[in-house]
Amino acid sequence: MQRIVFYILFFGLGACSQPNIEQKISQQTFSSIAKVTSMVWHENQKLALTKIPSKPYLDWQSDLNNQHNIKRYKAFLRRNNVDDIIPDFELFQTARDWQKCHAEAFEVPPQEMWPNIIPTLKILKQLLDQKILDDFTVTSVYRNFNLNRCANGADRSKHVFNAALDFRISSLHPSPSEQLMIQQSKNKLCQFWKENGASLNMGLGIYASGQIHIDSAGYRTWRKDHRSRSSPCLSIQLSP
Repeated sequence: MQRIVFYILFFGLGACSQPNIEQKISQQTFSSIAKVTSMVWHENQKLALTKIPSKPYLDWQSDLNNQHNIKRYKAFLRRNNVDDIIPDFELFQTARDWQKCHAEAFEVPPQEMWPNIIPTLKILKQLLDQKILDDFTVTSVYRNFNLNRCANGADRSKHVFNAALDFRISSLHPSPSEQLMIQQSKNKLCQFWKENGASLNMGLGIYASGQIHIDSAGYRTWRKDHRSRSSPCLSIQLSP
C-alpha cells in the first residue's frame, strides 16, 4: 500500500510540475527570441542611418589643398570635443543653392572663424544626447558672403561667420507619416529652446519644409519671414 501511495505521489507531482517546466522553457525561448529581434532591429536602425559620402564630396576631398585644410580644421574641432557630431561631408556643405549660384558645394571656413561653430555644435550635441533629434541631415554650415547673398541669405547671416548650421529633419519630400514626425520634432526643439535657449544664446529658425536653423549668436526665434512673432515656438506652452 505504501508503495502504491509512493508511485501515485511521484507521478502526480511529476505531472503537476511538467507545465511549470514547459512554461520556464517557453519563457526562456521567448526572451531569447525577443533579445535577438531587438539586436537585429537596432542593427538595422544603425544601417538605415549610415550615411555615404557623395561623389562630389569625394572629388572635392581628393584635392591635396582641401585635404590639408580639412585635417587642420578637424584637429581644431577634436581639441574642442566636437569633431564627431556630424559627418565631414555634411560639416563642409555650403548652401543648397550652390549650383544655381555657381559656387562650391563644400568649403572649409577661414581659420579666424573656426571658433564660432564650437558653441553651435555643442548645442547640436545636447539635442542629440537628449534624444530631441535622431535622424537628420545637415544641409548648410559655412557660406561665404557672395554665396550667402545669392542663396537669399541675410547679409548678417550667422552662416557667413561660421556660427550656424541648417539641417533637415525628414526626407526631401516628406510623406504624411514624416510630416507628423516633423511636427513632433519641432515641438521638442521649441521646448528645448524655451528651457535652455537663453543660457545657450541660441537662435532657432523653424521652417515649414522641415528645415531647421540653429546658431549660438543670440536668444531669438523666427519662421520663414525671419520675424519672431511668426515662430511656432511662441505659441507652444512649456510642459509641466
